[in-house]
Amino acid sequence: MYSRQFCEPPEQLVQNGKAHFGSFDGVSPAIDIRGMRAPYAGVPVPSIISNLRIKSRLEYIFSLKDFIGLCQFYDFKMLGLGEIIFWNKETGKKYVYHTIMSPRRRFVPVLTTRGICACYRKARFIKISWGRQHKHHALTFKVKGDNARPDAEGYVYSPIQDDMHTDALFVCPSPASSRCSATWFSSMKTMGHIAINGEASQDSQGLGMMILNRTYFKFHSKNSTAYGIGNLKGKNIVFYLNTSNMDAAASDSYNSNVLVVDGKQTALPPVYMTHPFGIDKNWIIQDTESMIDLTFTPLSVNSRTLNLIALRTNYYTMYGTFEGVLLTSDGEKITLKNFPGLLHKGMLRL
Repeated sequence: MYSRQFCEPPEQLVQNGKAHFGSFDGVSPAIDIRGMRAPYAGVPVPSIISNLRIKSRLEYIFSLKDFIGLCQFYDFKMLGLGEIIFWNKETGKKYVYHTIMSPRRRFVPVLTTRGICACYRKARFIKISWGRQHKHHALTFKVKGDNARPDAEGYVYSPIQDDMHTDALFVCPSPASSRCSATWFSSMKTMGHIAINGEASQDSQGLGMMILNRTYFKFHSKNSTAYGIGNLKGKNIVFYLNTSNMDAAASDSYNSNVLVVDGKQTALPPVYMTHPFGIDKNWIIQDTESMIDLTFTPLSVNSRTLNLIALRTNYYTMYGTFEGVLLTSDGEKITLKNFPGLLHKGMLRL
C-alpha cells in the first residue's frame, strides 16, 4: 500500500538556494520560499526579480450546522483578491461576496505562529487569523449586500483544546527541484454562526481546515482542488486533494494530499480529477494506488472571470457531495455516501 512518511519540519524551508523537500508533521516558524537559486530555466537572476513570481493563497473551509463555505485570499503582489462564499445546507442557496484589495507590502503573512490576513473595507470586512502557536484559527466577516444578495455576518473559530487539530507541511518541487511549492495544512473543530440580514443565530459546532500555499508560479497555471468535511458514524473526517500543472514530476513522493480522521493524518497519493460530462456534472477523483475512488456530484456551482490588466483568472467553486471510498494508513476503509464538500477549479494567467 502507498506510504509517504511524515518527518520533523525544518527551521527554514530554503537554505543556500535549495529547498528542504518532504512531508512534515507540524509546521516551520515561517512559510517562506524566497531565495531559490535560478528558479526559472536555470538562469540566475537577482532574487528580487524571481521573488515576484511567488504567489500566495490562503483558504479557510468551514462546515457548521446550517452552512458550509470557503473564504480565500489571493496575494498577487500588485493587488489582492478576497472572496467568501457559503451555502445553506438545507436549501442549497449560495451567498457570494468579492473584494479587490489595493497594493500593500504583503497580503498573506509568512509567520505561522500568529498572523492576520484581512480586507478592512466597510462593505467587505473579511479576516482570517491564527495565533497561540498556530493552535487557534478564526474567520470573521461582515459584508453588505445589494440588490442581488443580503447583508451577512459571522464568525468561525477553533477552540484551544482540540483533539481534531493537526498541522502538516508539504514542500514539493514545482515541478522541478529548482522551484518549490510550500503548503501548510491545518484541520480543526470549530464553533460559530452565520447571520443573514441581522437575523438571530446561535453558535453551532462544526469542522474546519485552513490551507496556506506559496508557490513559484508559472505564467499560466491550472489547478483543481477537492475539500471533504463532515462527520461519518461518529468520526470527524476532513480531506484535501489537489492537482495542478505545477505538480512535482515525482508526485508519488511529493504532493500535499492528506486525510484526517479524528485527528490522525494519512498522506494520500496523487490524484486525477476528470469531469467527462461537464464541469457541472459528476467529477471522477481517483489515484493509482487504490486508496482514493470518489465521485463528486455538484449541487450548486459559482463561476467567476476576472480581467485586470496583465491578470486573468477564471474559476469555478462548487458545493456538492462525495461518494466512494478512502483508505487510511492503517488500511481502514472509509465509505462515503452523500458526504458534504466543495470543489474548486481555477485558471490563472499572470
